[in-house]
Amino acid sequence: MVAICWDHWRPEGWSRLFPFEVFLFFFLVMTGYLITGSLLRQRDRREAEGKPWKLAALKVYQVRRGLRILAPYYVALAISWLVWAPDVHDALGWYVLHLSNIHMATLPQWPPGTNHFWSLAMQQQFYLIWPFVIWFVPKRGLALVILGFALAGPLVRAYHDYFGQWFARPGVLTIACLDYFGIGGLLALARHRGMSLESPALRIIAWFGLAGYVVVFGSKLLGLPDLGLGPLQQTFLSLALCGFIAAGTVGFAGWPGRMLERPGFQRVGEVSYGIYLFHNIAPMVAGKIVPFLWMDAMQNSVGALVRVAVFWGITWGLTMLSWRLIEEPMQNLRARMVAK
Repeated sequence: MVAICWDHWRPEGWSRLFPFEVFLFFFLVMTGYLITGSLLRQRDRREAEGKPWKLAALKVYQVRRGLRILAPYYVALAISWLVWAPDVHDALGWYVLHLSNIHMATLPQWPPGTNHFWSLAMQQQFYLIWPFVIWFVPKRGLALVILGFALAGPLVRAYHDYFGQWFARPGVLTIACLDYFGIGGLLALARHRGMSLESPALRIIAWFGLAGYVVVFGSKLLGLPDLGLGPLQQTFLSLALCGFIAAGTVGFAGWPGRMLERPGFQRVGEVSYGIYLFHNIAPMVAGKIVPFLWMDAMQNSVGALVRVAVFWGITWGLTMLSWRLIEEPMQNLRARMVAK
């Protein structure tokens, strides 16, 4: 999340140095992995009870997701509206109903300040449909169905020009990103069925995915032909990220593990959802309370870094307020619901 913040805040003309959107895709693959695993465990537990459970479980599932995710989302949306984010005022309904990715797919340019909402809308759509897949599809066919969802992503990207008749950027449609969620889901299913996260086969697949991603991304960067593999670029990346998720779940040895276990890193990870929610809103808030940062005297490298520091301060402040006043109480309420 910190890397994504820098990618959005970096001064104009400064090199990206790295495709930081990789970290956003990591969160999408991890979402598919974690949600699928949770739903599979709940299915096993409920079916063992031998009673009808699916409709009641769907209600509880959506309420629990809403408590954790939707409350801070709507706070962030309200702040965007208060600081007069242009697209929120022009298309509020799309944001309220978590359809902003479909709306942005039709726009010729990214909307300032709220363009990160596209991935949040896509995740909400995934949360809505995925319980029906994991709970209602027969277990014997579950792997094939999840694989079908995963294949939809590169297939839609392969027909980018066709979808381009109706959408300026088809890539932000949920169907074009299902390989992130689906491949993460396949990892969860494999683990649920007994595969070790330290499996040599998983490592081979992850390294294969990383190699494929580097080849396709590097070919585009250097202007070389991608041999028709372009639509698979993010699919390769998803496979590689599964290896990273597996390694992180098992635990990193040495100094990387010690570093990630430090309280500061743990804290940033704990509140990372809030950081993502508010980081793009922070520059608009800064524009309202410290507009002098955009004066001519501040139009240099030092001024640009000062703005970045202010953006981070505002982001962290809003994130911690959201955590203390909304997310933490909602987490406690969810825990009580689970206990019941």
